[in-house]
Amino acid sequence: MFKDNLELEKERLENISIDFSMKTGFNGRLEKYRSLTMKENIHGDNILDVACADGFMAQELSKYFKHITAIDGSEKLINEAKKLNLKNVDFVCTLFEEYNPEKKFDSILLCDILEHVNNPLDLLEKSSEWVKDDGVILILCPNANSIHRQIGVLAGMMKDIHELNETDKRVGHRRVYDIELLKKDINASNLKIIKWGGVFLKPLSNNQMDQLDNKVVDAFYSIGKNLPPELLTEIYVKCEK
Repeated sequence: MFKDNLELEKERLENISIDFSMKTGFNGRLEKYRSLTMKENIHGDNILDVACADGFMAQELSKYFKHITAIDGSEKLINEAKKLNLKNVDFVCTLFEEYNPEKKFDSILLCDILEHVNNPLDLLEKSSEWVKDDGVILILCPNANSIHRQIGVLAGMMKDIHELNETDKRVGHRRVYDIELLKKDINASNLKIIKWGGVFLKPLSNNQMDQLDNKVVDAFYSIGKNLPPELLTEIYVKCEK
C-alpha cells in the first residue's frame, strides 16, 4: 500500500509540474528574497535542497556554497533543472520518502515544501537524520497570516486565512501554515528552534504584485525587515537537532 501511495504521489507531482516553474511570475521573483534568507542562515560545504523544482534556488546558492545536492519528485522539473549545467550541483529525481543519502549534510533547505507533502512530520524527522550533528535545517513556508491573505478575508475573497485558495490548489498545497502551526510540527519532530522570522511584505495578489517595478518590489522586501515577521508573506524557522 505504501508503494502504491508513492506512485500516486509521483503522478500528482507530474500533473502539478505541467504548468509549474520557480522561474516565472511573481513566485519566481520571490525566489530572489528567499535565496537571500537562505544564504544568511545556512553554513557548510555540503547543502541539501529538498524539493528543488526546476533549480532556481540551487542555482542561486551554487554561487556561495561548495556543493549542493538538490532533490525533487518530479522527473519533468529535475530534467529542467539539469539543463542549467551547474558544475557543483547534483540534481536527483526522488521523493523524500525514498531518499537515502550516503552522507550527512551541513545544512538542509526545506523551502516551500512542508505545505505540499502528505506527512510533514515524516519529512522533518528524515531531515534530522540527514543533517550533521552541528548542522542546521532551514524551513520556509507561505504564511497564512500574511497581509494579503488577511485582506482577502476582509474583502470576502476567502472565508479564513488558512483556506486553500485557487493558487494554493493549483500548485499542490495541502495546508497553509501560520507560525504557531509550523512551530507545533517542528516541536513534534523533536527539532530545536533556534531562530524564526519572516520574508517580504506582500499586500496584494501574485498577479497584482507582478505588475510592479523591481525597485518597488525591492522596497517591499526592505520594509518587511522592520515589520512583525508574522505578517510577512513567508515565514522561516532555523532548527538544529
